[in-house]
Amino acid sequence: MELVSQILFGLLNGVTWGILLALISSGLNVIFGLLGIVNVAHGSFYMVGAYLAWLITTQLGSFWLALFLAPLIVGMLGILAEFILKPVEQNHTLSVLGTFGVTLALQGSALTIWGGAPKRLSAPVGWKFSLFGTGYSYYRIIAAAISLITLICLWFLLERTDVGLKFRAVQEDPELSVAAGIRVPLVYSLGFGLGAALAGLSGALVAPTVSITPEMGLRIFAIVFLIVIAGGLGRIWNAVLFAIVFSVVRGLLTTFFNPTAALIATFVLVLVFLLLRKNLPTSRG
Repeated sequence: MELVSQILFGLLNGVTWGILLALISSGLNVIFGLLGIVNVAHGSFYMVGAYLAWLITTQLGSFWLALFLAPLIVGMLGILAEFILKPVEQNHTLSVLGTFGVTLALQGSALTIWGGAPKRLSAPVGWKFSLFGTGYSYYRIIAAAISLITLICLWFLLERTDVGLKFRAVQEDPELSVAAGIRVPLVYSLGFGLGAALAGLSGALVAPTVSITPEMGLRIFAIVFLIVIAGGLGRIWNAVLFAIVFSVVRGLLTTFFNPTAALIATFVLVLVFLLLRKNLPTSRG
């Protein structure tokens, strides 16, 4: 019975954390799908969102206000970053180096302002429920639900609105979009800001469940980047599905191994999957 409890706990934790990872990866996918830029600073936007959630909650006393303000502020920070990177965004190598520079700037700023000591934020909902004798926080369920609703809203925005139509038009053919009267530079700025805001929202949602440090963005970026590569760059829903599978596998492996070994084993399985997929014959005709 104890093993069953641990497996169910790992499964539930994997699903909830996987949906949060899917939200983080969606922001990276939006920026890549629109600009073709692998935004190395994505993890740092996530980190800033977590710090803002901690700062606003401690200063103003409302986590839910922080959940609203943090993505807005990070989104504006993303628009500013895109404006700074605009001269090099058509050069993929320079744009990656530029976003890496943004990462160093944000991480260094966080270290200077808040120091290296971890910050902690209490969950706004302290209730727990029992799963075969193991307590599980309701807040994690709420965070996953908010993430899922946000992903659905993102899909609706990109697939069912004029804004999404302009995003797709610019993605397919920027020059023809200019001829059609679409303000391509504005679309680029809004797309980068949207991707950054999604990272900021993810960081704010995760803040009550993790230690908030300047390095947390680099750690999460490695996982999210692997998820996006495995799911397909620019293919949001594939990455969402893979994020959930990745996290469930990691959660189940945690039942039998320590967290570090489980994460390493999950990475190995993903790399094996990528190698096998690469070597599969493709159909023609």
